Amino acid sequence: MKRIIYITISVLTLIAVLSSCSFKNTVNTASLNASGENKEKNPNISIQSPMTLSNNDMFPIVGQHQYLRLKMVEGKYYEDWNPGAFIGTIWEGYFIIELADESGNTIAQADLSKLYNEPLIFNSSFQVQFDDYNNDGNIDFTIGQYASSNGRNYKLFTLGKDGKIEELPVKGYSSLFISNTTGYYSTKLTKVDNSTFKIEYYDNSEGKSFEDTFKWGSKEFIKVESHELPK
Repeated sequence: MKRIIYITISVLTLIAVLSSCSFKNTVNTASLNASGENKEKNPNISIQSPMTLSNNDMFPIVGQHQYLRLKMVEGKYYEDWNPGAFIGTIWEGYFIIELADESGNTIAQADLSKLYNEPLIFNSSFQVQFDDYNNDGNIDFTIGQYASSNGRNYKLFTLGKDGKIEELPVKGYSSLFISNTTGYYSTKLTKVDNSTFKIEYYDNSEGKSFEDTFKWGSKEFIKVESHELPK
């Protein structure tokens, strides 16, 4: 009889221990799942330097071991995969254009927030496209922003021999709306001669395409011709 009682007590004790372990495992699993959900909602991402979206080796352009970079120095990165103007990876904020030597030391930089009235948005890295549009021997380039499904607004910049980066003014225009481009965030302009270029754009209000021609004056580009393009 005592043997039966002893066996019964042992079995009940074992069942109690197993039940306790099972309960603990259930609680721990739930806790881990909750922890995982929190990490997805609040990702732990550390950004420890400005973010470079365009890195351009200038040696083939100017013959010096320098790099022209577009950097986000303040702003936010996020992703939006819904169909729209900015689908995918997005960098939105304040940017600088920096000229640096091969060791990363800054030679000169331009704060683009002084030239734009709102934060800039890019959703991909890109290469800047260079040329000399006013025949002064300095390298010029464009930086563009989304305007509509028909084109983008581009500002024109120049890189002086001293490394200074400045905007090249166009009389009567804060930027140039261009539909026919060689790149999304930077495009080459179609040169007519050494100091003249032309652009093509679609005017949605008229449902027509136009071509404008700009020529360098003493201090700025001036529009000298505009005509409708044949359909």
